[in-house]
Amino acid sequence: MLNTLQNTPLWVYAIFLLLCYYGVKALSPTRESKTSLLVTAPILLGWSLYSLNLTLNPQLSVSCWLAAVILGSLAALLIFPRKGVELDDPQTGLIVPGTAKTLMLYLLFFAVNYYFGYQDDVHPEMAATLEMLLLKASASGFVCGLISGRALKFYRLLLTLQAKRPQIATG
Repeated sequence: MLNTLQNTPLWVYAIFLLLCYYGVKALSPTRESKTSLLVTAPILLGWSLYSLNLTLNPQLSVSCWLAAVILGSLAALLIFPRKGVELDDPQTGLIVPGTAKTLMLYLLFFAVNYYFGYQDDVHPEMAATLEMLLLKASASGFVCGLISGRALKFYRLLLTLQAKRPQIATG
């Protein structure tokens, strides 16, 4: 175990600390901008899809990944409540109440990627089996689905709250 930690590249620790920073920051109310809600999900989905190993059975891998993204998105709709979410002062973003769920989500994202990176480095023969490739596709897809589902839910909520705000009379 210690050998694994010692051989982990420094940039991995930097990403871990960054995710921890944003996760701990999410324990208190945070502002979610429209841009962050629109940009985060496609970037993570693209990265996740790009990281799939499509050598053995590409159709099955992508199918497992896509099913997991959908399941993760549906789970996010249940896990992240609308309660307490409100428009910020310029009414261009949301103020989201603090929660530990975001920290857990970030740590889950890191753990999944770290585990499969470890398997690729230490047990490349096992990591290349169809079962492991499908597990990676499913786990990665589910976590990305959670993050994307959260972003989509809050984006739709932002649009709904913006549509309900009082219109300022002009003229």
